[in-house]
Amino acid sequence: MGKIDYISAFYNTDHDRKSLVRGIASLFLLNKLTAHAIPFGSLISFKNLLLSNEALKNRLSLVKDNSGIQLYKLSYNDKDSHERKSGHFFIYEHPDYENIFCAITIEGNEFYHNALLPFLQNRRLNILLTFISHRILKKLLDDFQSKYQIKKIIITRASCRLRLTDEDKEEKIFPMVGWPNMDLQEAFSWVYQNNGWFRSLQFKVDDAPTSEKISLTRQGIIQTGGMFEKVFESFVLPICTLIQKNNEFFGNRSRKTNKDLQVKPLIIDFGADNFAEVSENEKFINTIKQLKASSTSVLHGNPYIHLSVIDYYDGSSFDLYVLSASELFIVPQMKGTVASIKRLINHIFDAYAEGVIKDYSEGFYAAKS
Repeated sequence: MGKIDYISAFYNTDHDRKSLVRGIASLFLLNKLTAHAIPFGSLISFKNLLLSNEALKNRLSLVKDNSGIQLYKLSYNDKDSHERKSGHFFIYEHPDYENIFCAITIEGNEFYHNALLPFLQNRRLNILLTFISHRILKKLLDDFQSKYQIKKIIITRASCRLRLTDEDKEEKIFPMVGWPNMDLQEAFSWVYQNNGWFRSLQFKVDDAPTSEKISLTRQGIIQTGGMFEKVFESFVLPICTLIQKNNEFFGNRSRKTNKDLQVKPLIIDFGADNFAEVSENEKFINTIKQLKASSTSVLHGNPYIHLSVIDYYDGSSFDLYVLSASELFIVPQMKGTVASIKRLINHIFDAYAEGVIKDYSEGFYAAKS
């Protein structure tokens, strides 16, 4: 008797949202699999975005379309063997938010790294991944632990950045990857004490029946080999909500879309006097200059900062001001897309320091002055 091909049977089934999530969880009991989930937003329907592109027809085909779930087949060139290969992924349409999706594949690491993730990233003008701050990352993990009454979460691998003082007594940001095997609370406490933040985490549930590990990145990408329903409920859906909230908050910031070309600034409150010393200005300016596919003009660097940034991906532009020791003002100009605003803020959070993003209020600042 031949071995049953559960995965092919799974692909041949018409899934709705619930049956897809439950079905993947059931497959984990029958096969040793790894699932990747990539929540994202899109400016238009994902199906219309891709299937209207003639250049994609030789690479991408829609296999099934049923009840908010689509199954696609994606072809790619294997980097090692140079062979033409293919794999499948699902698109989960969020039931409540328009144009918020999650790409899910159970094809494994090779298809994810060499095909699916690059495919989505190369469409950055229309497809928006998110960015999870250190604080929100901690809350997601705390809520996961609390909801399912998990005794202990063990961090098995972590990528982080630490703001440390070097031998010349200058503060610099150092990347670090480690395998700490620390309790969740202990790991976050250690990073906080060392003036740092996590970029990605791999963890395991200490009292789970399996030892499968779960990974979560600051881009909201999840990898897991078990507990799929719980992971989906605790991480994928909240991250979809975060994407929706960010799209609403960062939307309509372009001056050309506002009455009388009105500006709608944003503020990053770092919660500390990062710019108390003028020497910090140069560090911040150099950080902004490292933003890929952009140009930065320094209009003023001492004692206050005024920068002009142009995003070459879509032509968005911004003025950046540091007028107080703890706050950065971001002023989108004639064009300031959601994708570009998020890319700029992500870069600042990842390469300089995290903060709390706020909407500018003239009344609030008038009262402070």
